Amino acid sequence: MNKLIALTLTLILALFLSVACTSAPSPASAPAATQVSPTEPPTKVAFAVPPTPTETPVPPTPVPPTPVPPTLTSTPVPPTPTITPTAAPTIPPGLYVTELRTDPNPALRGPDISFYAKFLNATGAQQNYRWTVYLYRPDNLSRVTGETTRTESGITVGNSEFKSQGTWKIPVGGPCEDFVARVVFFDQNNQPVPFMKPDGQMFQKELRVCALIDLPNLATPTLLPPTPTPTPGPGIYVTDIRIQPEPPTRNIDLNFIVTFANTTGTAPHTKWVVFIYRPGEPNAFGQTTGATSTILSAIADAQSAGAWKLSGGGPCEDFVARVAFFDQNNKPVTYLGFDNKPFEKTFKVCP
Repeated sequence: MNKLIALTLTLILALFLSVACTSAPSPASAPAATQVSPTEPPTKVAFAVPPTPTETPVPPTPVPPTPVPPTLTSTPVPPTPTITPTAAPTIPPGLYVTELRTDPNPALRGPDISFYAKFLNATGAQQNYRWTVYLYRPDNLSRVTGETTRTESGITVGNSEFKSQGTWKIPVGGPCEDFVARVVFFDQNNQPVPFMKPDGQMFQKELRVCALIDLPNLATPTLLPPTPTPTPGPGIYVTDIRIQPEPPTRNIDLNFIVTFANTTGTAPHTKWVVFIYRPGEPNAFGQTTGATSTILSAIADAQSAGAWKLSGGGPCEDFVARVAFFDQNNKPVTYLGFDNKPFEKTFKVCP
């Protein structure tokens, strides 16, 4: 309690002294010192600062990516093989047969069958040959069972095709039959010699002849009417000239065998001769001796009287042979062929 009273009195005294000091006048001579209270720090006033506008981000314009070319993966290329060219077979000089076809094709029983032979002339010059087509049975190749008409052809260098004169056929009313066809020429002794192929083997072609109804899976062809053969009027015609020896050679006597066709119904006794011309020249270069023959009413051969030869040296030469008879005035008149044109045969004479 005493402590409380003492504390109270102390506070009163302190308050009194404080008031007295504040109300007392200051001396005139000395200016009163201004009591500067300690400066309080200024009160910070918060001003509202407008927020910095945030720019709305503009999405960038999409730029298409620059295409990057794909990395090419090189495919390994196999090396080009070195091809060694095959050497073409060397064909020895000669005259060969390489093909034989028929018309109609396939060959039929009944109609006439024509033969077309394809030749390869590797001699370097035209060759004149008399040839035909022989037909054999496969089980007997030594016996000819059919043939076409003998044909004279001037076979040029290279490949060429010739039709054999005449035709061959077998009658209807039987099964399919097999044959072997060979192309043959006739040597200086008039003996048949088979043509060879370029490989050195004998040329032959297997041939099957059937009736039309027996051909398997073959549409019935439209058979064209045969070309009408001109019917010659009554007369004596020349259809062929053969020369012996064959081939014609310089400085050797040449004999001419003429095939006559007599449609007169009689057998005249006729004087005739063979004239020799150079191609394109109107006048005869040479002639055989005139022959007198009885020309039968049929197709028959007659040989010229005497011979003709080309003498001297020189290259191969071409000639044309014509057959002429002598009229009542002893003037030569050229025989015609079935086509009513002067019949002539070209041939070549070589060394």
